[in-house]
Amino acid sequence: MPTVLIPLLIVADQISKLWALRSLDPIPDPFLPGLYLTLVRNTGVAFGLLKGNPLWLGLFSVAVGLALLVYLARARTDWLTSLAFSLITAGALGNAIDRLGRGWVVDFLDIGPGLWPVFNLADSFVVVGVILLLPVWLRSR
Repeated sequence: MPTVLIPLLIVADQISKLWALRSLDPIPDPFLPGLYLTLVRNTGVAFGLLKGNPLWLGLFSVAVGLALLVYLARARTDWLTSLAFSLITAGALGNAIDRLGRGWVVDFLDIGPGLWPVFNLADSFVVVGVILLLPVWLRSR
């Protein structure tokens, strides 16, 4: 069952953020073609929205993560849906740990300075989870 991935994904996210804090700085550093490593302390959510509300954002992220855990424990879903919600859960909880523990989220993956906001593994988990839900949602319509 994909839900067993949740703690592993959270650990991977947190390890990557600790590495970024110890190894990176705010100056973009080329890593791979089209990918830079840039340390950003994000006090808001995507695209810099809602800056300066780490407690509320952290509590909201925990609430979303816990609600999804309850849903995953009770619902009988197909493997793809379970995987998608597991990714979203891990992403929400990974960023909640940052918001509640640091007061900001560690972002460091950068697809090009100025092209897109800098993000982290937890953000990627949420985006991939939502993308995986699209065919499920389209089938249900």
